[in-house]
Amino acid sequence: MNLAMIVAYDQQRAIGHNGELPWARSLPADLANFKKLTTNSSVIMGRKTFESIGSRPLPNRENIVISSTPTGVKGTLTALNIPSALSLARYPVYFIGGSMIYAEALQYVETIYATEVNHSFDGADVFFPEIGREWQEVSREHHPADDSNAYDFDFVKYCKTTQK
Repeated sequence: MNLAMIVAYDQQRAIGHNGELPWARSLPADLANFKKLTTNSSVIMGRKTFESIGSRPLPNRENIVISSTPTGVKGTLTALNIPSALSLARYPVYFIGGSMIYAEALQYVETIYATEVNHSFDGADVFFPEIGREWQEVSREHHPADDSNAYDFDFVKYCKTTQK
């Protein structure tokens, strides 16, 4: 099974502030990339991430929420932990957050698709974990700020090497 994670973070590895992406309405290219990569896949997320997207399933994806209580939302599956979430997944898997899910999922995934936002946001309260030397950058695509996207950013792909 293809296991990856997709994340966007700033220069301090911040991924959230008060339950939202700090740049949520400022980088539509990031959201478009997220949609392109995750459509027709299984997305695994924690309960807080599920709540941050409006407690609704993302369309055209198999939505799996890791939580101790069922979401009760049609179109979602609930799992107690990552191994049980993986056993439910029927399509290529993308872990989509939050920080605890990312930290635990690093041992399972082979690929990280990161949007690196070239800005630091004040007040962030959730961060993406540092990745170890077993991760190698295999591609980087730079995008300067423009009329639609308020910040410079890079789409970066990391792959896990066999050496640790």
